[in-house]
Amino acid sequence: MKKSILSRVVPAVALVAACTTLTATAAETIKKEKLQIVFCFGQSNMVGLAAVPTAWYMTQPQYVPPRDATVLKTRYFDWNFYWSGARYYQGPKKQELVDLVQARRDSRMKWRQRIGGRNGIVWKKEWGEKPKSGRSNVYAFLDQKAEEEGIYKRIAAILDSKDNQFNVDDAYNELIARDKVNAEAVKRANEIYLKGVTDADFDAFNAAVKEAKINPKDQGPDTEKNRAIYAGLAQKHLGLPIAKRTRIFGHGAIGGSEGTSGIDRSTQGPLSVGYGGSITTIGPEYGVGIALERLVDAPILLVKCSWGNTSIADAWRTPSLDGVETPIEKATRVAWDQKMAAEAKKAGREYTPRSAPAKTGKLSWCWNQVLPQVDKVLADPGKYYPGYDPEVGYEVAGLVWFQGYSDKDNPAYGELFAQLIRDFRVKVKTPKMPVVCGTLGMASFKTEAFSEGANKGMLQTSQMPDLAGTVDVVNTAPFFPLELDLLKQVMGAYEKGSPEYEKALMIQKRAISNKGFHYHGSAKCFILMGDAMGRSLANLMAGGEPTINATLKK
Repeated sequence: MKKSILSRVVPAVALVAACTTLTATAAETIKKEKLQIVFCFGQSNMVGLAAVPTAWYMTQPQYVPPRDATVLKTRYFDWNFYWSGARYYQGPKKQELVDLVQARRDSRMKWRQRIGGRNGIVWKKEWGEKPKSGRSNVYAFLDQKAEEEGIYKRIAAILDSKDNQFNVDDAYNELIARDKVNAEAVKRANEIYLKGVTDADFDAFNAAVKEAKINPKDQGPDTEKNRAIYAGLAQKHLGLPIAKRTRIFGHGAIGGSEGTSGIDRSTQGPLSVGYGGSITTIGPEYGVGIALERLVDAPILLVKCSWGNTSIADAWRTPSLDGVETPIEKATRVAWDQKMAAEAKKAGREYTPRSAPAKTGKLSWCWNQVLPQVDKVLADPGKYYPGYDPEVGYEVAGLVWFQGYSDKDNPAYGELFAQLIRDFRVKVKTPKMPVVCGTLGMASFKTEAFSEGANKGMLQTSQMPDLAGTVDVVNTAPFFPLELDLLKQVMGAYEKGSPEYEKALMIQKRAISNKGFHYHGSAKCFILMGDAMGRSLANLMAGGEPTINATLKK
């Protein structure tokens, strides 16, 4: 029965809205006497690279890019909004489209090898004139060859077909309605974080930070002092709260005075802005902690450990899977070996099959970093939470997990994540420890929210018999500011100095702090995602049913 439910629900359009609504939270604040310890683990997006001033975008109407500039089909496949339809296409020719996108990659690789003379290849006259060096020349040539091979024409024919149930216009219509879907969450966040704040307040904040000479890259002995100054200015000018009963201990890629490098820093203090990757950025920990402080009447300690580019299959591989290959991992390896062996035989060469993972007898990289921190905190909570009463004690209140980009195509994600939860529950001696995982929000549209391996694996984990009821999934896709992807496209379609160009440029400067990576470094996005995950955890702490189940029952 579970399998049939998952196969029916994973592609469902209704998932996006339902996954972000807290449906079972207790009507009143949850009362707890013991110190509530919440672990926050993950990779880059748990690290958090959102600059605080970009919270400005949360006070503004959602940017609506002009339709004509947005749905424009360029001559060549350049992953603009139209060609991105190859990712979110819904129709009977999905596999053909996937194969054509791969054919484009193969074509580009073939011609790159010929241009570069790799593997002993010598340029032939019948290939035409060899392109001049330089990225612009080579890329134009590669696109021209793919066009001549008919790849782009065939992709466009599928995207423009009546069989496509989600074309570029449908995507645009969903895009511009994003904040209508998020209206309740945006209103709540503005009331909590930025109520009444104006553009002038943000300008005053930026000026005050400049005057205080706060260095975003500060990792020296004054890190905690400078963070406190920065957080104080953010509270004074922007209203961004500093928690009263919630503290944080962070280790890893975080601004801190302890440690020797950018990946083994440690820091602690009252939860505020500045506990992202630097003392001027935030990650989801901020929204998680502020939501918990509002919904849980108890002292709370967040323990955050995170590093960029870390995989659940490798760096986060749970201890019990050292040298153990999960069933799906084995099936995937065997299938790959068979495919490669067949190709090698056809080419007249030998192929050496990949080996199953060998037991190392060591902890994976992340757990080797994390477990000592867990041991230290649980052995002496008072060191990290002043005023802790050992007679009252503590309890592990939950785990917030935000990881997956390095494993977005990993079909074994569900197996790996489920075992990670089981192992960590044993470690912290909390058999039913609540777990909240945030999906990869870059799968931005309703139809693709659970199409990738990591997101699908999180959903599968939440429904496993021994985990169901204690694991929730927060779909972060609605919070991803996809419209910010389109600013450059709009600026390229309008002349510099025109109203649309200048509007796009202004939003680019104020709303984005990390280009196209990590949710554009959008504080609006991270606050909304963190709030949703914190509310989900509070719901589980109150004995509520995972919010994902409301959708699965439909």
